[in-house]
Amino acid sequence: MIRPPHLRLLLGLGACLLAAARLGAVTELDIPVFAGGYGIAFYEETARRFEQARPDVRIRLYGDPRIADQLRIRLIDGNPPDAAAAADILWPQLIRAGRLLNLAPFLARDRNWEGDRRWGDTFLPGALDAWKLADGTYGLPFSYACWTVFYDRKFFRQHHLAPAVTWDEFFALCERIRRLGRAPLAVPGVYLRYTDCLLRSAWCSLAGAGAWPEYRNSAPGIYLDPRFLRSVETWQRLAPYFSPGWQGLTHTAAQRELLEGRAAMNISGSWMVNEMKGKFPEGFELGAMRLPVFADGQGDPRLLQVGSDYFFVFATGDRVKERATVDFLRFLTSRERAEAWVRRVDSPVAVRGVPLAAYSERMRDTAQLIEESTSAINVAADLSQPPAIRQALTDARLRLMRGEITPREFGERLEAAAEAERHRAAQPGWVDYRHPVAGTLLLGLLAGFGGWLAWKQWRRRSARKGRGESGGEEGAGFARLRPRMAIGFVGPGFLLYAALVIAPGVAAWLWAFTHWDGLNPPRWAGTYNFRWLLFESDVFWSALANNAFLMVVPAVVVVPLALLLATLIHRGVWGAHVFRAVFLFPNLLGGVAATLLWLGAYEPHGGIVNAGLVALGQVLDNDWLRSFEGYPWLAQSHLYWALVPIYLWMACGFNLILYLAAMEGIDAQLYEAAELDGASPVRQFFQITLPMIWEILVVSAVFLVIAGLNAFEMVWLLTSQDPTTTAHTLGTLLVATMFKEFAIGRATAIAVVLFVLVFAASAAVMRSLRREAVET
Repeated sequence: MIRPPHLRLLLGLGACLLAAARLGAVTELDIPVFAGGYGIAFYEETARRFEQARPDVRIRLYGDPRIADQLRIRLIDGNPPDAAAAADILWPQLIRAGRLLNLAPFLARDRNWEGDRRWGDTFLPGALDAWKLADGTYGLPFSYACWTVFYDRKFFRQHHLAPAVTWDEFFALCERIRRLGRAPLAVPGVYLRYTDCLLRSAWCSLAGAGAWPEYRNSAPGIYLDPRFLRSVETWQRLAPYFSPGWQGLTHTAAQRELLEGRAAMNISGSWMVNEMKGKFPEGFELGAMRLPVFADGQGDPRLLQVGSDYFFVFATGDRVKERATVDFLRFLTSRERAEAWVRRVDSPVAVRGVPLAAYSERMRDTAQLIEESTSAINVAADLSQPPAIRQALTDARLRLMRGEITPREFGERLEAAAEAERHRAAQPGWVDYRHPVAGTLLLGLLAGFGGWLAWKQWRRRSARKGRGESGGEEGAGFARLRPRMAIGFVGPGFLLYAALVIAPGVAAWLWAFTHWDGLNPPRWAGTYNFRWLLFESDVFWSALANNAFLMVVPAVVVVPLALLLATLIHRGVWGAHVFRAVFLFPNLLGGVAATLLWLGAYEPHGGIVNAGLVALGQVLDNDWLRSFEGYPWLAQSHLYWALVPIYLWMACGFNLILYLAAMEGIDAQLYEAAELDGASPVRQFFQITLPMIWEILVVSAVFLVIAGLNAFEMVWLLTSQDPTTTAHTLGTLLVATMFKEFAIGRATAIAVVLFVLVFAASAAVMRSLRREAVET
């Protein structure tokens, strides 16, 4: 028996061992970062250096360009990392839900890594403003992206052009450049939001930086303010000076317009220099000028528009990890690391004290602008605007630049979207019945089709009973399994299927009747999500129309062409084996890789599609073909017709293989008999081949219907993940609602509607084609 003194000794020894274990314990941090134009090599190096300074900490730092998608899933799952740097996350919702750590106490109390000043005083003007709210500061900046007008310095010097300061000077400059035979301004129509910096510049020039929060927060009446309308009018006046084909340019293509001499200026952030590293022509001289201001404006003419890669620390409740994460961010924002960042990636940093000599010659102008500035607005918190207002801005922006609406109409659309959001916030269950006829008609059609299918099934069963037939095939030699044996065969597989498919499906159907953002507990919403989709949402009906287009138009082209090619290969055309591999090759790439290939092929300048059409026009002396020079295939007004060749390229091979496999199963004696009877190859196709492969045609038609309704990745990538209302599909709408808005209830309602539509359309196709087969 252990006596009390011995027990106390053992307990003391155990406490000492536990304390020693804690002292030797390693704190592991999980930090995903966005791997955009800057990459993550610098952050990884910084993590390794911090580990050397703090042996008790290990950092798992990783990232890729799609890290935000992975992070959203983790957040909804309730498994956040320790910190993250990613754009396009609804950080305001996370702040309101108490999921992020307030950094204000650390910025006010802690010293910087060097220990010579308060940590919060080490940042440049405006750097901390984006996520500084009334109750604290939640985002920590590092990179300091500055919006400027980049220009070809050599071209300006050769033609005695000077950088503009005011809007009048800027328009005069654009006119002179156009007369010199060069496009004045290259902008990315696919990323048209890049041009928002010009609108912000005009607004802050007229109203002052103090009015920036009103714009950002969509204050009542802000979009109809005369100063805002004047800013929009000035912004719209720039459209005639955009480079040809601007609607189809990605941001890198727009930057190449400048570097390759087709445009004299380009709107971009300071990340452009790093992003285009290795692509600058030899001897190219890059200059940067401030965004223009009004001569009679009230704002600071040296005001900068800045953004940043912000780091957010998650409030996990583990004080040791939170303290270690904050210490890592203090190390990251040290002067030594800040200067190392500038020298490595050649881009500004949000930390004071980096010498001008650390910047390359190409970044020297931007660095000088930052040094001369005394005020800045941070545009990174545009995500604080409600998604409905951002969608309205995306739609109205494109129409404004195409001249389809006036500045007044632009303001009215944004004001209406903002007013609807305020109304919805006051009355969460409110629905504006904009589409009562269409919504009622769709519900009626689905209900009627479901009733018709049920009636047909009932009639079939009644007819069988009247004839005394059983459910099985007579004479098939099979008997019904006894219940216990059937459960033994089917039960394990059914349980697995129920756990992995049926249960999540039922849960999703239940979510569709809730208000839920994945962060707070769900609230019962009844049929609100469905009523909002069917009767109020403009984007739902536009997306449904686009899905119908992708369901019908590609099929009309793919099926006949695949049938023709399969028939030729079946008939033994020369090179049949090679053609099989060639036509199937696109399916080996996958949808994302194939879409990225076409993204390059559709570029207005240098893309293989326009280059090929123009070259053919030169050979044939055809003006219509030559007119495709700079044609913007990826403009959202042309997007869906541009998808048809992609669908043809990707779907033709798969359907060809289906049809060819069916054709090779046809007895050759049928064709021999038909030839003896004098039947031509065409008649053989319609009298033998087509009837014999009809069931496969039905299957391929169903596949095409499902692919059209589930269309997502091509549209998502070709619109740079920011489709306008007229460019959405139900798939992109679902993903945007789920992962950009965190409106999980509404997103699952879209999924339920999509499931019903896929089921109904597939059943309709199978029933209609089966009837045609019987009649044949």
